[in-house]
Amino acid sequence: MGFLKNLRRNAPGHEDDVALDSTHVAAPPGRRWLWQLLTLGQCVLGLALIWQWLCASTYRLYLDELQPPKASILTSARQGFEVRGNRVEPQILTTGEEHLSFRVDFPWPSQLRVRAVPSGQAAIEIVVVEQNARRTLFRRTLSEATEIVQPLPPTAGLLELSNRGEVRWSDPRVVHDRNIGPWLLGLMALLGLTGWRTRRVHLRVTPVASRARAVLFGAITAAVSAILCLAVLEVGLRALGDRLPTWVAVQRRDLGEFRADPRWQESVRYGARLAPQLHTFCEWQHGDITRMGFLPPDLVRHPAYRFPFVTDADGFRNSTTAPSATVVAALGDSFTDAMTLPSELSWPARLASLLGVSVRNYGTAGFGPGQELLVLKEFVLARRPRRVVVGFFAGNDLHDAESFVDSGRGVVVSPISAQGWKFKDVIARYDELYVVSLYKGVAALLHDGDRGRADQGSSQVDYSGEDLSAPAATRPGFDRGLFTVPVAGRTLRFAFLPPYLDRLELSREQLQASRGWEVTRRFYQEMERLVRAQGGQLVVAFIPSKAQVYLPLLSVSFSPAELQQALRFCLRDAPSSPSLEAMMRNRLALNDLMRDFCAAEGIAFLDLTAVLQTKLEAGYNTYFPDDSHWNAAGHEAAAGAIASFMRERGL
Repeated sequence: MGFLKNLRRNAPGHEDDVALDSTHVAAPPGRRWLWQLLTLGQCVLGLALIWQWLCASTYRLYLDELQPPKASILTSARQGFEVRGNRVEPQILTTGEEHLSFRVDFPWPSQLRVRAVPSGQAAIEIVVVEQNARRTLFRRTLSEATEIVQPLPPTAGLLELSNRGEVRWSDPRVVHDRNIGPWLLGLMALLGLTGWRTRRVHLRVTPVASRARAVLFGAITAAVSAILCLAVLEVGLRALGDRLPTWVAVQRRDLGEFRADPRWQESVRYGARLAPQLHTFCEWQHGDITRMGFLPPDLVRHPAYRFPFVTDADGFRNSTTAPSATVVAALGDSFTDAMTLPSELSWPARLASLLGVSVRNYGTAGFGPGQELLVLKEFVLARRPRRVVVGFFAGNDLHDAESFVDSGRGVVVSPISAQGWKFKDVIARYDELYVVSLYKGVAALLHDGDRGRADQGSSQVDYSGEDLSAPAATRPGFDRGLFTVPVAGRTLRFAFLPPYLDRLELSREQLQASRGWEVTRRFYQEMERLVRAQGGQLVVAFIPSKAQVYLPLLSVSFSPAELQQALRFCLRDAPSSPSLEAMMRNRLALNDLMRDFCAAEGIAFLDLTAVLQTKLEAGYNTYFPDDSHWNAAGHEAAAGAIASFMRERGL
């Protein structure tokens, strides 16, 4: 704004000075208003330029957005999400011959960016289809990983990615910069016009003009100060890194950013485990099924949970003041440490209340039978408990046992940190600003009416995960991974975690022949020997996966064809279509295998599947709707069943 250089304040004795020389004339009032309009126009165009730059967006191509809409169910391509460094990287794996079509509508030029990684040799082709006219943009045979940056013309149609041979499309996305040319030209024109008028005219500084100038300078000063403050805040938030407050960091998940959870630490013997002597809070809004991208976040709504999170000197969820004697020790994974609930609602805590004895929780999320055996040796046996209850989780314990052995007891990559998730498909440049995440985090805090009640104690919070404001259902339904079933006058909504659902197709013979079962047997035999040597007794509590409990309800609520189609959607990333018949036939195969093993080894065995099913048939979810873990009702039901079992057996 060069015109500002020629402005000067009225000095004493110069009030009537209206011209600098014979070529300058005093500006009439109309021209002063013109100058003010030009100034206002420059400010508006400058802000518009900044806004257009901030609105430049990246559009990610996800498999569930294929065209036509049902193509994602029919294709053999698979979607995955990998963590690379501090970013989640979406992957689409195609085998054989595939044609993936995505709808695009960009009125300005943009760029397609993707890393194509062939397995061996593969031919790929990128085509734009508009009004039935095909235009090939890229065609090549690849034998090694190739970064593709392909300019896209203004397009309103379909973008096709085709391949012959196995190809992994890594983070396919369209980067679309806004067209700032007209705004920039307009700003330059106003700057030129203002400079020309300033050279031609010396403005008389009247009281009105003086006030207008003061307002203008005040506005500019305020704007510059605000921008500087925001810039300093942005730099400060970025400098915090992994120390960002949870309510800010959670906003970054939608951008595909991975941050190490400060509650966890790596150890050589166990892999990832909880740090000792934590005194913090656990906060979560979406369950693992949603966080991993298997369920849209808008389908299940429940309070944003927040509760105290404390670990003892050994890194387990117990109070820091340990009792003098431990009667019962609880071993297990995330179903035992209950990270989705306050510690007093976990089944070990509820078992202590029901039996009136000391129960110590030695569970840790991500642990399998191998780590549980180490915990028994290192932490449990020294307390000489009379009973050791170990929770065997059907969903992944065989896999975890095998992985632990294969790792050579080195650092095990925890599934908590290794698994990526589906994040926002459209990310504007302003979304990436930390001050925007701060704003969203503050807004979430202010609008979460249940947060304050959650801080006051678990007794005032509904830890069922139910959406109490959702309308009641009159008939079963399925929507993008979420089942809705009316039961006993109530409406149950729930989803499955696909990896656990997929394993139900395995028969008893397949499970028994697996290496995971072989090493699991050895771990449990060693646990039994060590506990019995101290005069105690080992109890195995069989924890079923969610699908094992809920499938019978679905089989009577949906027709076989409807249920088969729904399961096919849930397992759309699996290499082959699921078999409902095989799932129902093998649903309890692992239960029976573990029961027979425990009977042969003289280990007390309790299967919790039936008690959870009974609760479900009464109209109550025992798992969080959008999570693979028990809610408060599930932990209460498990604790009650274990307490009754131990009383009946004299344990």
